[in-house]
Amino acid sequence: MSKLPPLPDPEHPNPYTVTNREMVFESPWIRLREDRFRHRKGVEGRYPICGFRRTACGVLALDDQDRVVLVGQWRYPLEQYSWEIVEGGGEEHESPFECIQRELGEEANLQAGLWEPLAYSNLSNSSTDEEAFLFLASDLSAAQGHEPDAEEELRVHHEPFATCLRRVLSGEIADGLTVIALLALQARRSGVSEPLLPAFAERFFQRPAEHPSSGRARWSNLETP
Repeated sequence: MSKLPPLPDPEHPNPYTVTNREMVFESPWIRLREDRFRHRKGVEGRYPICGFRRTACGVLALDDQDRVVLVGQWRYPLEQYSWEIVEGGGEEHESPFECIQRELGEEANLQAGLWEPLAYSNLSNSSTDEEAFLFLASDLSAAQGHEPDAEEELRVHHEPFATCLRRVLSGEIADGLTVIALLALQARRSGVSEPLLPAFAERFFQRPAEHPSSGRARWSNLETP
């Protein structure tokens, strides 16, 4: 298979001139700022941006019967119950790989012998800088000494991979990381494959400060040009 050519970029892709940036809200999980801008078409306005302090990480863990390890929990913002792959937020001192190994132990009491990057995604790029790192894991075994967070009530269920795909198409499984991971693996199994670009692949094993995305790096420098 020939190397995949990059998609075309315009010569001057950024149409915004930022005139001011102001921090509005900060918490241990998210931060919110408002930028004032001037668009090259003459429009002036404000752009609110939500920044995530933690890195979204997930793992599509498969047991020896090709079943997906799903975790069920109540999702407060949606006010509904959700079945998802094992997920968590990586701390600033953790690489995505370190985070998701910990989460697999905490949420499912499992460890994996085989790991590999599966997919990278920007989850809501119109208003946030959130990015997701998704892994594929197998050769599962029991892990000891892990506990979920105090406020979490989790259930673990193993569901056949093909059935999970059907639940995605029906809308029953709707969590973004879970949908992306399942469809990414299905694409591989269908013969559609392409290695992750090095700029993304190495970040699966790096801490955020070692190789931040442009959007996340902006929070340490809010001075306007």
